[in-house]
Amino acid sequence: MKNTYFLLILVLITISSCKKKTISEKSFEIVKSDVMYGGMIVSAIPFQIEGDNGKRYIREKGGVGGINISNPELDKLYNVDNIVTDSTNAILIIDFPIKKRIGYIIKNENGFRKRDIVLELKKTYSELYSEKDAFGICCHELSDLELIGIVKFNVDNKIYLEANIESKK
Repeated sequence: MKNTYFLLILVLITISSCKKKTISEKSFEIVKSDVMYGGMIVSAIPFQIEGDNGKRYIREKGGVGGINISNPELDKLYNVDNIVTDSTNAILIIDFPIKKRIGYIIKNENGFRKRDIVLELKKTYSELYSEKDAFGICCHELSDLELIGIVKFNVDNKIYLEANIESKK
């Protein structure tokens, strides 16, 4: 009987430890100087949608058309399968429209394409908006947010991907 209880407790601990962490649990604060001034910019990658003519879309009011975070139309993302980084681990940084800059580790054994980054951000922003108060989000709707670009940094042999998110309003 003791062995059965022990086995049951061991199974419950194993199951609970496999639970996916929320964005609050897996994120950490990033100080801008740690990234911007402590490393080297490797590249800046635009995330623009493709117009009907097959070229990058430019808005009538000016500016580029980024990819919507809540409803990304990946079939319209310019160069959707271009590699952002070959690294299998990276730290994704988000600072808009939240009150502090956060980062968290993302992993993909094949590196990250534009498609992968958009899908990761869609999932993350859905979580952020479900915990709006904890992250100090106000004045911007999730449906208004667009990914305009990613700035890739190399700091102490770690890859940081800083998302450039803007509101289209």
